[in-house]
Order: sequence, then structure tokens, then C-alpha cells
Amino acid sequence: MTILERLLALYFRSGLRGSTRLTDIIASRLTRLHDVVIRANGGELHLDLRVGSARGILAYPESRTGEDKVIGRLVRAGDVVLDIGAHLGFYTLLLSRKVGAGGKVFAFEPNPTVLPSLVKSVSTVSNINLLQLGLADKAGDVELFIPEDASMSSLHDWTNGTAGTVDVVKIPIATLDELYESGAIPLPQFIKCDIEGAELSVFKGAQEMLDRQDAPVLMFELNRPASVAFGSTPSDCLEFLRSLQEPKYSFFQVSADGIESLQTSNLDFANVLAIPVQRLGEVGFSG
Repeated sequence: MTILERLLALYFRSGLRGSTRLTDIIASRLTRLHDVVIRANGGELHLDLRVGSARGILAYPESRTGEDKVIGRLVRAGDVVLDIGAHLGFYTLLLSRKVGAGGKVFAFEPNPTVLPSLVKSVSTVSNINLLQLGLADKAGDVELFIPEDASMSSLHDWTNGTAGTVDVVKIPIATLDELYESGAIPLPQFIKCDIEGAELSVFKGAQEMLDRQDAPVLMFELNRPASVAFGSTPSDCLEFLRSLQEPKYSFFQVSADGIESLQTSNLDFANVLAIPVQRLGEVGFSG
């Protein structure tokens, strides 16, 4: 990183009042901050510092979360992985490193705010395929709502004005079952899904892919306000997955320390891990 980029990272980490706003102003005026390259998760990650989540990555590029630990534990060399809601590619690069040369990562991202950076980050990585579209329970063209905090973008505007001005663009969407049946993607062993309330819709559009004994492990976010915007609740997502006969999913919560029991009472926000019965023993859990 350049001296300016290091100073901005330090300033953003400080949390001083006004640091977010000032960093945003500087980034909007200096074009060289529209493509900052850092090392992250074994690859080169391109960041446009006009995007708020990019500034967070710049400030904490080596931060590790419970999701990192789950990926380290459950994603294997040679796996096929779907990264649904790839955003800037932070986890895409981690997944790419874990599956290795014999595996494949299919990254899904339709958001034009982050796509230019994401394309640069993954274009030279041979085991990543980027699909610039959204996913749901039916194919077509829909509106994507993009607030100033682009990480909160969704097929419904769930932010209620808390994330700044919202832009609306048209994007193409598909279903995972259609993509699988057409041969566009193979059967995955692991799916990471973080799409601000649309998780249930995506899983419904992947019923044939999921309702089988060799179903993939799922790691996904539950967010009550975002789910409500889609006319559902976090529990609806869990109940749909429980209704699948073949995988017999067990559910866990991803915490800072890794994995713990999922507390379903008053479930508002959670990162959830769904493991099919065939893989419970493999990862050290009993049914």
C-alpha cells in the first residue's frame, strides 16, 4: 500500500468522529483511491474506497471471523463451492485458496457498485468463475436496491433510510436448479450465501440441488429486518431446509470462536451453518 492508503487505513481504524465521512470525501476526489490493491486471503483484492465496506477491509485486511474458521474446517481441496453474494471478493479469494487447483468457486454478484473491483480481483484466478447475476426462486429481471452502504444491497429495500440514499437498477436473476440442470454449474459441496433477506428465495430455487443425500453444506446469514421485507421470517428459512427429506440438515450458529448450538428463540440476526447428516461425522458432530 502507498503511504496515503496506509494513513487512511490507520485513520479509519481510529474510529474518530467524522473519519468515515472524511475518508469518503477524499476517496471521491482522488481517482487513485478507486482501485487500491491489497493482499488478502492469498490473493490480490481490488478495492474502490468510495465503497464503505472496501474501507473496512482496507482497515482490517487480516481480520478473522467465525466464517473463516468454518471455511477452514469444511471446505476441502477439490471442492466445488458457490459464493452467493460475493460482494468485493474477500471470501471468494479465501474459498479459492481452500479448494485449490482441483476445485472451483462460482461467485455470484449482480451489484454494479462492486462489480468493477470484483472483476479485477478474480479475473486472473483460474479456479474462480464469476457470474454477474442474482439468484432467486424464478428467473427473470428484477430491481436491485443499492444503498450508500453497498453491502446492504438487496432485491427489496429493507434499510428504511438507515443506509443512505438508495439507487435502483435492473439485474438478471436465475435459479440454481436451472443453472445446475443446464450444466452451467456442477453440484457444489459447500454454499456460502449472504444476500440480505433473499436466502429463502434462493434455497427454494435450489430445491432439487439441495434435496439429496449428497447435499452441500450451507453457510448463510439470517437477518430479520431483511427477511420481513421479503414477507418472511428467519424461521421460515430454517423450516424450509428442515422440510427437505434427503439431507436431514442439522443447524448450528457461526460464532467468533467457530460453531455453537443455534438458539432459535428470538432469532433476529445469525450466521447459520446447515450440515447434511452425511457430513456430520466428518466434521466432528453427532446427529
